[in-house]
Amino acid sequence: MRALVRYTLANLFVSQRFVPPTFLYLVLLAVLTSSDSGPLVTVYAAAAGSLLAASVWITVAVANAEDPVSRWVLLANARRTSDVVTATALSALLYQVALGVIGLLYPLYSGHHTVTASALGIGAVAELTCALVGTGIGLLCSRPVIVRTGVSTLAGIALVLAVLLVKGLPPVSPMLSRMTGASPVDTAVPDVLPFVGFAILGAAALYGCGVLAHRLGRRRD
Repeated sequence: MRALVRYTLANLFVSQRFVPPTFLYLVLLAVLTSSDSGPLVTVYAAAAGSLLAASVWITVAVANAEDPVSRWVLLANARRTSDVVTATALSALLYQVALGVIGLLYPLYSGHHTVTASALGIGAVAELTCALVGTGIGLLCSRPVIVRTGVSTLAGIALVLAVLLVKGLPPVSPMLSRMTGASPVDTAVPDVLPFVGFAILGAAALYGCGVLAHRLGRRRD
């Protein structure tokens, strides 16, 4: 698995497909969090939402970095298609973790906030949750599940909007509602512990999307 992850990351960097989604994330982060003096948790909600959108694109970029012939060779060497799906998800998550660190640190330097361990923990868990969900969506919107670029783009946008805007759809929408104070149940964000549940749901969503992507993609491979 380590060899697969290293190969997948190397292929991503050589193809330079990571540049557009990275640029998108950095632009959104700068626009939404610069010179902000509000609650730090609210700022982290914007950073997490931005990472969700970027993570879908990053995962598609990782999965589509190879041409079909190279993918067949990779599948033959990996022996199991499930390993290729797992390596794609892990590679995308590793890169997104690096972006998530930027999302945690940049608001501290670009704005004026009261920094607490609880706020930092909530921000970290929120970005991890959005990265997990975004990776799952990306697996469903990339090859071999969806081959055409236009269809993949539309599907990705639709799923991201659904995850963000459909009220009560766990884990992203309820989590961001709590962080922005829009939840009617608890307007004050408590400790980081309740947000761990959102991260667990995000991991479950990634696993489910990975299994579905594997089964649908295996028919095309």
